[in-house]
Amino acid sequence: MLSMNRLGVVIRQPMFLAALASAWLCLSLPVVAQEAYYWSYAQHPALSYFDHPPMVAWLIWLGTQLFGDGAAGIRFGTWLCGVATSAIGVALLREFGVDRAGRNLWLLLGIAVPAMVATRWLANPDPPLVAAWMATVYALWRARAGSLGAWLIAGVAAGITLLSKYTAAFLAVGGVLVLVFDPMMRRQLLRPGPWLAVLVAAVVFLPVIVWNVQHDFASFKFQTEGRLAKAHFGLHWFVQMAGIQFGMINPAVAVALPFLVAWSVRRALAHDLRLLWLMAFGLPLPLYLAFNSFWIQVKANWFTPAYAILLVAAVVWWQEHAKERVGPRLRRAATVALVGVVALLPLAPAIRLIRPGAGTSWIGWQEIAAAAETWEDRTDLAQPPDNDVFFFAANYRDAAQLAHSLALHWREHPHADPQAAGQPVLAQNVLGDPALQFDQWTDARAQIGRDAIFVLPRPEQREIVLERVRQHFRSIERVEDVEVRRLGCQVMTAHIYVCRGYLGPKVAAVSPGGR
Repeated sequence: MLSMNRLGVVIRQPMFLAALASAWLCLSLPVVAQEAYYWSYAQHPALSYFDHPPMVAWLIWLGTQLFGDGAAGIRFGTWLCGVATSAIGVALLREFGVDRAGRNLWLLLGIAVPAMVATRWLANPDPPLVAAWMATVYALWRARAGSLGAWLIAGVAAGITLLSKYTAAFLAVGGVLVLVFDPMMRRQLLRPGPWLAVLVAAVVFLPVIVWNVQHDFASFKFQTEGRLAKAHFGLHWFVQMAGIQFGMINPAVAVALPFLVAWSVRRALAHDLRLLWLMAFGLPLPLYLAFNSFWIQVKANWFTPAYAILLVAAVVWWQEHAKERVGPRLRRAATVALVGVVALLPLAPAIRLIRPGAGTSWIGWQEIAAAAETWEDRTDLAQPPDNDVFFFAANYRDAAQLAHSLALHWREHPHADPQAAGQPVLAQNVLGDPALQFDQWTDARAQIGRDAIFVLPRPEQREIVLERVRQHFRSIERVEDVEVRRLGCQVMTAHIYVCRGYLGPKVAAVSPGGR
C-alpha cells in the first residue's frame, strides 16, 4: 500500500487530478438525452448507424457490460478517452520540448475549456474522436523518423478517428499539408510506412463502408446531401456560432486565439515544424466550419478536435512568446477565467435543479417512465394478447430517454410475465417524420392497429404535437400528469396518454410538430 507521503505525491499530480475531475463529472451528472440516444445505439449492435459511425456505441456497449446501464456504464468509455487525450497531449508537448509547467497548463486547459470538459464526461462521438485525433497526430510526428511501428499506430488511430465521426476526414487535410511542407515527411513517401498506414486506416474503417453499402449509403448521404439541402445564405448562423464558440473555448482562450494563431502561422512560415504541424491539424476544420456557418447551423461541438490541437499550440505560444509580454492584469483575468470554470465543476450536479427547455433533457425520466409503464397494466390495452402495446415520444431525444429509463425500470422491477418488458419505443416516425436511427430499428407501419402509450414532456410548449398525434390514432386519452420535483421545486412536467388503434404514419398532413 502507498504510504501517506507517497499518496500525497500522487494526489498532487495534475494528471491524477484531471482524471479525478473527469470521474466526478461522469458519476455525478445525470444522463442527458443525447447519451440516452447513443445508449440506444448500443442496444442494437451494428457495424455503423444512420447518423454516426459506431465507435460511441461500441464504447457504451463495453461500459454497460462492465458497469450496467447507469451513468457509470454509459460514460466509462468517455472517461478512458478523456484520460487518453490528456496523456497524449502531455506526450506531444514533451516531444515539442515544452517543460513541466507548460504540460501542466495543458492539463488545466483540459478541464477549464468547456468544449474539452464535455469530452471528459459526455458520452457522444466526440471523446473517441478527440482522443484518436490526438493519437494520430502524435504517432505521425513520431513516424517522421521512419518508424514503421509509428506509421502502423498512426493508421490504426486514424481508422478509429473515422469510426468515431466523419469529421475525421479533416485529418487527411492536415496530412497533405505536412507532406507538402515537411521535408522529413516527404522522404517517407519513398518508404512503405505511409502506404501501409493508409491501408490500415481503410481496413479499420471498413465496418462503416460495409454498413453504408448495405443501406444504400444512407449515412454518407445524410451527412452530405441531407445537410446541404437545407442550406441558405445568411448571417444568423454565423453570429450564433461565434457567440457560442466564445464561451465554448473559455473567454480567456477566445481573446487570445487570434494572437496565438497569428504567431503560430508566422512561426510555421519560418519553418518551425512544430507549429506547422499544429496549424495543419488545427486550423482547416474551424475555418471550414466558420465558412459553412453562413449557410447552415454549425453545432457547438463540431470544432472540438481542432480545439484540442490548438490548445497544444496555445501552450507553446504562452511559454515561448506571450508569458513575458502579458501584463499582470491580463494574467490575473485569464487565471480567473480558467480557474473559475474548474471551480464550478464540483457544483455540476446542481443541473438537476434546472428545468430543461426545448431540445435535450436530463431529469425526471425515471418517474415519467415508471408512470408510463403502469398504464400498460392498468388499462385493457393490447387486446388480443398478441397485439403488443408500444411506447412513443414526440422526438428522438425524448424517445431515447424514455427507452433508457424504461429499461432501467424493467430491470429494477421485473414482471412476473417475462414477455411484458421490452416493448418497442418509437419516436416521431410514428407521425410520419424522419427519426434518424429510430427509423432503422422499428418500422412504424408494423405497429398499425396496435395501442400505444404516448409520453409528452414539457407539454406547455408543444400543444401542436398533440393535435398531430390525434391524426394517427382512433382515439387518445390523457390519463396522468407527472410532476417531477427536486428540493421542492418543479423541474419537469409530462403528460401521459393512452392511444388506441394506431392508423399508421401516413395520414392527412397537419402543421409541423413540436420541439
